Amino acid sequence: MSRILIADDSSSQRIILSGNLEKLGHEIEATGNGQEALEKIKIHPPGCHLLDNLLLVMDGLQTLETYQTQNIRLPIMMLTADIQEWLKIRCLELGTRMFLNKPIKQTQLPEALQ
Repeated sequence: MSRILIADDSSSQRIILSGNLEKLGHEIEATGNGQEALEKIKIHPPGCHLLDNLLLVMDGLQTLETYQTQNIRLPIMMLTADIQEWLKIRCLELGTRMFLNKPIKQTQLPEALQ
């Protein structure tokens, strides 16, 4: 399968997602920090990025804006409990491919990753 980067401020959410994705055969790297996600992508770009909007240091929107200014292109799925329409539109403009509502059901992951 592929390498997936999870960026979520909730350590429990990172643990749950990591476990579910590892069961599907993916290699996982995780952080709760938008700046660290950027650094990890520069060192070893993942095949997919699951990005929460509520992050430490840089939130999801700031992280997406930084990716765009630095010409970083990769499949990104936003993780969210609730997202305002303006934010959803902006995230799509910045390259988000999909939104996954929290809590994410294990059954959603295989389909979303395809």
